[in-house]
Amino acid sequence: MKAIKLLVLLAFLAPSTAGLFAQEKKVALTTFYVNKHIGFSEVGGGAGAVAAIASLMEDPNFNLQPVLDNFYKTFQEEFVPQFPFVLLPEEEVLQNPAYLAYEGRFNEEEDADRNIFLQRFLTAEGYKPLQESLFNNEKSNQMQMVEMYKETADGVMFVSMGYEFVKKMVPFTAGVRAYVRIKIWNKEGKKVVTINEGATSDKSVAMVGGIPVMDPAKLLPMCEDASAELLEDLQKRLKKITKKAAKKL
Repeated sequence: MKAIKLLVLLAFLAPSTAGLFAQEKKVALTTFYVNKHIGFSEVGGGAGAVAAIASLMEDPNFNLQPVLDNFYKTFQEEFVPQFPFVLLPEEEVLQNPAYLAYEGRFNEEEDADRNIFLQRFLTAEGYKPLQESLFNNEKSNQMQMVEMYKETADGVMFVSMGYEFVKKMVPFTAGVRAYVRIKIWNKEGKKVVTINEGATSDKSVAMVGGIPVMDPAKLLPMCEDASAELLEDLQKRLKKITKKAAKKL
C-alpha cells in the first residue's frame, strides 16, 4: 500500500517538477575582464596622473593576470552556483560567429595601432572586453549582446573588475579601491541586476604633487589585497543580492 501511495505521489509531482525545469532561466555571460587603468577622479592629478597611469599599465611588473585568474576561478566555482539561473555553456557564447566578429562600441579590444592609454583590458580567455554604453540604444554593447543571444538566453551578463585611487585619512596618501560590477539585462534590454561592490586596501602610497606614486612593487599588492577582500565579502552576500533576479528575466 505504501508503495502504491508513493507512486501516486510521484505521478502527481512529476508535471510540476518538469515545469520547474522547463522554466529555468538562462543567461549568457558575454564579457569578463579586469581593467588595468586605476581611476583617479577622487585624488585629482590632471594630465600628470593620466601620463603616470598610462606608464603604469604598460609596466610588465604591474601584472594583474593572477588577479584576473583568481577572479574568474572564484566566479565560476563560488559565484555561479549561487545564481538563481544557469549560464549558457561558455563555448556556445564564445564560439558564436556573430560574437567572434563583433567589435565593441568603444574600441575596447587590443590594437597595437591605438593610443597606449586605451590598451588596458585583461580578459578571461575568449571573452571580449565590452563596456556598458551610457545610453541603452540598439547600438550599445549591451543591446547588441541582447539581440545576439535572445533566441537562446533570457538575458546577458557583463562582469568586470576595476580600480580607483581613494584618499586616505593620513594627508598626502592614497589607497586603492577594487570594485566588481555585475550587470544583467533581460530580453527587452531592461537592466534587472546591478551589482557594484568595492573594498579598499589597508595600505597606501604617498602622493607627490597630487599624484600617487606609481610604484608597481607597492601598487600591485594593494590591488591584489583589495581584490581578494572584495571577492570574499561578495561571495558571502551574492545569493541574497541576486535571489530575485530570475523573476525579472
